[in-house]
Amino acid sequence: MIAAHVVNAQNKHLYEHEFDEFLRRRHDFFVHQKCWRPPSPDGRERDQFDTDAATYLLGLEDGRVVTSARLIPTSEPHMVSEVFPHMCEKFGVPRRPDWAEWTRTFVVPDKRSTGLRGTLTQLCCAVMEYALDEGLSAVGGVQETYFMPHHGALKWRADPMGMAKEENGEWYIVAYIDVNEAALASVRKILGCDHSLIVRRGIQMPFISDTAFSKPKHRQMCE
Repeated sequence: MIAAHVVNAQNKHLYEHEFDEFLRRRHDFFVHQKCWRPPSPDGRERDQFDTDAATYLLGLEDGRVVTSARLIPTSEPHMVSEVFPHMCEKFGVPRRPDWAEWTRTFVVPDKRSTGLRGTLTQLCCAVMEYALDEGLSAVGGVQETYFMPHHGALKWRADPMGMAKEENGEWYIVAYIDVNEAALASVRKILGCDHSLIVRRGIQMPFISDTAFSKPKHRQMCE
């Protein structure tokens, strides 16, 4: 089972080796395997959304990074708002501090599994646990459509913001998953996990800033 370390702008210095490994594994996945981005001279993949607003969950197992997630408040510039707003024609682009865009997820090749109890589901469990801890209402963003059946298998509700569209030969959709106790309980039951997967070290920045609005009871405040 992974241990999902929470890394932010304030405690990143405690994870210099792990964060560098994360960037190199990102480069291998998004540049060499997915061919989504051009190669970087230093072999590390970064984009304009790797800012101080980002929080990372680095999934460690046996001392190495095997999976990851990057979470950004949708009230900040994020991939959907800046690159894929055209895919939110149904409800508009989310602009809420208690909604997190979830991007830059990979699983290293030797940890990929077609089973539902594998590393990807463990990461999903960690993301849901962290989101609940931080008082979030939803997590999601642009994703390949094959993730939607996976959400369903976890008994998660994922609401599309618009229609699926083809980009470079693959199909994508913008969708956000409800964050609630039932969603966490469901994925923990699937994994047979009764303990926290989250590890917090050093200074922990709240995901929702002190100036953010109080969380409403239903979804609203989209662009």
